[in-house]
Order: sequence, then C-alpha cells, then structure tokens
Amino acid sequence: MTIEAVIILPVCLMISLMVVWSGIFLYNRTAADYALSVAVIQAARQAEASNEKITGLAKDKAVELLNARMVMMEEAAVEVSVDLLTVKAVYNGRMRAPVLPGFGDVKLFDWSINLTRQTPRLKEAMTVRTMRNVTGG
Repeated sequence: MTIEAVIILPVCLMISLMVVWSGIFLYNRTAADYALSVAVIQAARQAEASNEKITGLAKDKAVELLNARMVMMEEAAVEVSVDLLTVKAVYNGRMRAPVLPGFGDVKLFDWSINLTRQTPRLKEAMTVRTMRNVTGG
C-alpha cells in the first residue's frame, strides 16, 4: 500500500498542477487577446490623429489592460504599429511554470504567448480629401 502511494501520489499531484498551470496559461492568453483587441479597435477609431498619437494611445491602453489582468507573466512586450490603412498590435510574453521536481531543484517549463491583432484604420475623411486633391475634384 505504501509503495503504491509513493508512486501514485506524485503522479496525481503533477497532473493536478499541470491542469492548474494550463488554466492560468489559457486565462493569460485570453486576457492578452482581449487587451490587444480593445487597443487596436480604440486606436482605429482615432480618425484624424497622427500615427504617433494613435500608437501611443493603443500601447497605453494595451499595457493598462494587461497590467490589470495578467497573472504570473514574465518578459511581456507590446508593440503597436500604425500606417495609413491598418493598426497592428503584437504581444510577446512568457510564463515560467514549474513542471517536474528534480533531485533538489525544480525544472521550469516556458510557455510563451505570441499574439497579433490587426484592424483596418478608420480614416475615411482624410482618404476622401486626399483623393479629391489628387484627382483635382
């Protein structure tokens, strides 16, 4: 009975911890997806602002949402790029989870989250004015 418990208990404990860490990882991925989506949508609505201002607003919003929601993430980076037609946000983060206890130390397992969200920039008024100036109409 004791030998069976020595074998089964650590295996059950490792499986339980992997389920918990997987849940935390999926929560972080969902939170990052939400933060990037909200950031690019709000940035796309800034029709007449400059690219630098839109980039700053989107990055600030994404970082604000990520800081409020992320759990146990390391080395997270958000990059936002804005051009005439699109707003794009990229998130790269890493979560280190202990997986297998070794002989006196703990082996760490790196789970990375790499997300990209992109949306068309709503800049119709400026595009229409530019086309009118180019065509002379």
